Amino acid sequence: METITIKDRNVVAVSPEGQTAQMSLQELIAKLAPRRMDTNGAILPDGVKAAFSQGPYTIWVHQTPPRIWHMKWIKADSPAPYGPGATYRNVRIALPYLIVLAVFQADGRLTRFNECFFRSEPLNSPGDELYYPALLNCSEFHEQRGNPLSWICTQHVKPDVVLKETSVCKRMQMGLKILLHCLVETGFNRSSEHHEKSSWYSNSVGVDPRIATVEKWEEASLHDPLFVLDVPWLKTNHTLQQLVERIFTNRGAAAAAPATAADIARIIFNQAR
Repeated sequence: METITIKDRNVVAVSPEGQTAQMSLQELIAKLAPRRMDTNGAILPDGVKAAFSQGPYTIWVHQTPPRIWHMKWIKADSPAPYGPGATYRNVRIALPYLIVLAVFQADGRLTRFNECFFRSEPLNSPGDELYYPALLNCSEFHEQRGNPLSWICTQHVKPDVVLKETSVCKRMQMGLKILLHCLVETGFNRSSEHHEKSSWYSNSVGVDPRIATVEKWEEASLHDPLFVLDVPWLKTNHTLQQLVERIFTNRGAAAAAPATAADIARIIFNQAR
């Protein structure tokens, strides 16, 4: 009769003949429950190109093709850079492929760690590189370690609305819808410049004279809406896969999986209660 012993981070198997073999607990769990393509019953909304899960987190990768967007943009003479005193005007500007990484908890609730990026071509592979979005309210932090690279400000997201949904799938669908609304429809201001290090719009104005001001961006969009596919957007030097793994690392997703004998014992004792 074979015996299996779990000690700390290792698993040792002994055959009836006395032969032994061992591997780490994490390696064993990966063998027993490998990643597979499964949406767990969720109907993916239009535009979701990929889904990644690790530990208690799931990331939906949403892509919007190039198009003209109607936005509220802070006025040059706004009396306040953000908040109730800020004033806006309506603008019509073209954007390239808009990539949103929506990060959800296990219960389907949207987290505060969502990110936005640009691409000049559609996503075809997790190995495709993403670029920083030239948008206000997409923030760069002073300290990159542990923080999103291109954080979407979500102060207008109301979690109570999502929690009214009992279905995890519907919570995720609603969370994504609210996130996209918050990103492009609630008004672009200079909150990032005051609360974080900067916005990726401020960082990007020098990459191409056609986006140096929002007025020039509007003019270029009117002349050729697809000019945005030729703009040399700032590189993140990260692929989609690398950014997904970075988010999981920052959230401690891998640490949530059992890695030691104590972790396994805790699960068993909790189940027995």
